[in-house]
Amino acid sequence: MNIRQIPYFLGPLLFIGALLWPSETLTHSELAVLGILGWMLTWWITEIVNLAVTALLPILLLPVTGVMAIGDVTALYGHHLIFLFFGGFILALAIEKWKLHRRIALLIIRRVGSSPRRILLGFMIATAFLSAWISNTATTVMMLPMAMSVLKLLRKAGFQDRKVSVAILMGVAWSANIGGMTTLIGTPPNLVFTGFYSQNYATEITFAQWLKIGLPVAISLFFAAYILLSLMVRKVEADVASIKTYFANEYRKLGPLKGAELRVAIVFGFTALLWIVRPQIVQLFGLQGFTDTSVAILASLVLFVTPATTGTPLLVWKDTKKLAWGILVLFGGGLALASGMNESGLLHHITDLFSAQSSLGLMTWIFFMAVLGIWATEIMSNMALVAAMMPIVAAISGATGESFFLLALPLTLGSSCAFMLPMATPPNAIVFSSGELKIVDMVRRGFFMNLIATILITLIVFALSDYLP
Repeated sequence: MNIRQIPYFLGPLLFIGALLWPSETLTHSELAVLGILGWMLTWWITEIVNLAVTALLPILLLPVTGVMAIGDVTALYGHHLIFLFFGGFILALAIEKWKLHRRIALLIIRRVGSSPRRILLGFMIATAFLSAWISNTATTVMMLPMAMSVLKLLRKAGFQDRKVSVAILMGVAWSANIGGMTTLIGTPPNLVFTGFYSQNYATEITFAQWLKIGLPVAISLFFAAYILLSLMVRKVEADVASIKTYFANEYRKLGPLKGAELRVAIVFGFTALLWIVRPQIVQLFGLQGFTDTSVAILASLVLFVTPATTGTPLLVWKDTKKLAWGILVLFGGGLALASGMNESGLLHHITDLFSAQSSLGLMTWIFFMAVLGIWATEIMSNMALVAAMMPIVAAISGATGESFFLLALPLTLGSSCAFMLPMATPPNAIVFSSGELKIVDMVRRGFFMNLIATILITLIVFALSDYLP
């Protein structure tokens, strides 16, 4: 047997071992959920199978072991926030299909300037903005060819120092990760956290409320990242005119904003506006059932029925083949696992384990959660990390008396801060695949960015603690 195949068998063995474990303190249901947790963590951490495949285990195991009825389990895979994310995915598909994201990126980069430091800033701003609305993977895939073209221009101008390549490519990857923190739909961990919070604490976090949290954190990390990377190119001289001409030509190729692209831009603008002002609309018109998910589904329907210039709609159903369905399943699996831990009573025992640590201060716990989120996500999927840890954080909150929100927030934000390793996040892997970066380039600078992120997230969350739930 290949050593890489060990997790295949280790996961089920942990489940069976938990069921057979003689315990006087844990019930059968608690042992079953403990075994399910062990199985899922083993497969999630090693990624021996797709993350979404692992997320299906609760549908099989929770009903079979008698922890929850199958109807209660499957209902969690249809949580309303899953459809919020679905709507966000649909909007992103339309933006990508009609290449609106390329226009936005080129427009931002042209406006920022054409010196090396301004090019770096332009790429980072464009990437971060797009990543707040569409997947960081798609954003990076789109930005990488433009970045490589600019680097070729610099080389033609006689500049061979690879520090510029390192700075720009890492700027794209880091900005893609940071941008996702900004909005509720920017990255899956944001919805895992808010979904668990609404499910277990009966409190909704709206799109506008998250923006007030995610935006200042993302802006702080963005400027820290830019300062760190811009130091690498501060003495670089380049052929600014050639670079400016390149971006002007690329933008000219797009032609005027019209037709299908214009209609997608209008839908995108109105959707973002509705998400931001929805609380005021609800208050003004008394539409209590009009939620952020309602806005997402409304935008999706509009995209599927609004005709493009060709007569067909802006989106047709076959376009959804590109949609990341697995992430929606993974989201449901995390909620199901958390619900199983709660229903079985296992969370009460975990709470007891942490009760002795109740003397630790709030800032210490925030720092600990930020460290866990930032450094663990270098070797583990950020969504799997947050999904697995939410019940544990809830137990810590119950044991210490600290706010669950304040403990889970730094973990969630930190899980988007994979700055060191190529395999830590898709944007890192994509820019690394360009062949322009070495692992030592990413580790050396990513280590310092991780440290900065740990400090900034800790300080910002603690500073906002009086204003957060």
